[in-house]
Amino acid sequence: MSVEIITRGGFLARGIFGLIIGILCFAVPVAMQDVIAYIIGIFLLIISIVTGGMAMSTETGIQHRIPVLILSIIGVIIAIMVFLSPVWMVVLLTILIAIWLIITGLVEILLAISLVDLPHRFLLWISGLIAIIFGLLIGVVPIPTEGSMLVIVLIGIYCLLFGIMSIIISLLMKKGDAVISI
Repeated sequence: MSVEIITRGGFLARGIFGLIIGILCFAVPVAMQDVIAYIIGIFLLIISIVTGGMAMSTETGIQHRIPVLILSIIGVIIAIMVFLSPVWMVVLLTILIAIWLIITGLVEILLAISLVDLPHRFLLWISGLIAIIFGLLIGVVPIPTEGSMLVIVLIGIYCLLFGIMSIIISLLMKKGDAVISI
């Protein structure tokens, strides 16, 4: 019996949302300073709910679901905080996104290393490395000075790369393939 955590459709959905956010960061950067907290909150909420739902649908033991569920819960908490206080979140969001990117990158690299049978796992490893690099870059930006535009540009670049990598992975996967299967 096959257990699915992130399927071809899951990667495609992640990729499309990532591309939308990335394009908006470059198309309207000044306006994005005002709305970036809400857009990233929506992005984190959707991705976290989808990822958490896929983790909950697995029939494997809890030890296989815990890292993915923790990542999902962190994403939902950050999204809720964004919706409750967008003004303060402009400052806090930078730090939280950096932490989220680093954790996401580590999880993706660990999955790529541990899943030997995963086709095209090097792409998941590259995606994880990109997340860690952007998390570290965003984490050292001066807040809330001119760094807010740099954060928007870095988020835009990350989202574009994240979206492209996710779409490529989804296109390379065959129907029925999953990132985690037993």
